[in-house]
Amino acid sequence: MKVIKCLTLLSVWLVMMCSCHRVGVREAGELPDYPVPGGVSAPFAGVVGDYMIVGGGCNFPDVPAADGGAKRFYDNAYCRSMTGDGGEWQPIVDLPLALAYGASVVTDDGIVCVGGMCADSAVTQAFLIRQKPDCDDAPMFEICGLPPLPVAVDNGAAAFADGIVYVAGGNQADGGNRLYALAPGDTAWHCLPACPGSKRVQPVLLAAGGQLYLAGGFCYDRLSNTCTIPADMVPYNIATRQWGEPVSFPVKPDGTRYALVGGSGVTVGNRLLLTGGVDYRIFQDAMEGKAPADYLKKPAEWYRFNSDVLVYDTARARWEVCRDVGGMNRAGGVLLLADDHLFMICGEVKPGIRSTRIGAYELSGFGGDTKAASVVRGENTGR
Repeated sequence: MKVIKCLTLLSVWLVMMCSCHRVGVREAGELPDYPVPGGVSAPFAGVVGDYMIVGGGCNFPDVPAADGGAKRFYDNAYCRSMTGDGGEWQPIVDLPLALAYGASVVTDDGIVCVGGMCADSAVTQAFLIRQKPDCDDAPMFEICGLPPLPVAVDNGAAAFADGIVYVAGGNQADGGNRLYALAPGDTAWHCLPACPGSKRVQPVLLAAGGQLYLAGGFCYDRLSNTCTIPADMVPYNIATRQWGEPVSFPVKPDGTRYALVGGSGVTVGNRLLLTGGVDYRIFQDAMEGKAPADYLKKPAEWYRFNSDVLVYDTARARWEVCRDVGGMNRAGGVLLLADDHLFMICGEVKPGIRSTRIGAYELSGFGGDTKAASVVRGENTGR
């Protein structure tokens, strides 16, 4: 049986590991495969009421990326009940466009989806996926338009705090690095101070304790052929509207750095959970043209996608690491929190290869252990 080793977490609410000995990975059940053949990367996802919703995303359905295949974007959206045995995935209303690489966040009203890319361009579009009122007996959802972003943004991130949606990072069409905010009733997004330093493409944005945290991402400069990968996160004080000093990620046992590019995360109490993403050196070499000629044809394990879960206690300013959690090694996956469970939704297992798998992880509440299990059927490695 595979085991995972975690460092101590000093917490009453969330205990991913209460001592330094090993914890077995137990199977918690099996979720049906996501119904798009081959799986998707960079979808919108969230939990609305008693339903998990996933929509959009992209893959290479016909010819593999390694052989020059064309990427397909999807407007399909599906839901699955979080109660009882859950049943199968059910189709719901289509997205306004076939989109991937947008940002999504769960709010009090539903899932807010912002920006992204369609087949030919980035978009400014924003919309809300919400459950129709008085439809308790069936999963009926609708899409409501929201004010468009001031500029097109793809590969950004979103967070929700005190009723306000925030969007940061990504490729912003004007070349900026702004933070945008939308409050209930607003007819336009508010432009807030830009994050200092280089832009952050494919970052994670989380909210806790009156602050936002813009974590990871990358910046590629074509003129110098340089890929910068910040191994840190930058806090933003919501009240003062000021960015703070970066908080460095912990260092791996072998001395290398984490690259939270295409990673994902959630907030649990006053803790930030960050996981997934790529390998620092392998990704940087690929972006700078230093990858081997057969780069896209290596086996999945060669790419060393991150399977560690980084946990930051915002109250104590302290990191802990839960190492080698099976199924978290995804790029472009979405990590969701529902009650006392985490779910890793789809994503890439290597460049160009998506997964239909859903990983489920149970969080025990008061002094127990985290029981983590990859609860899905076999990996899709064909396309």
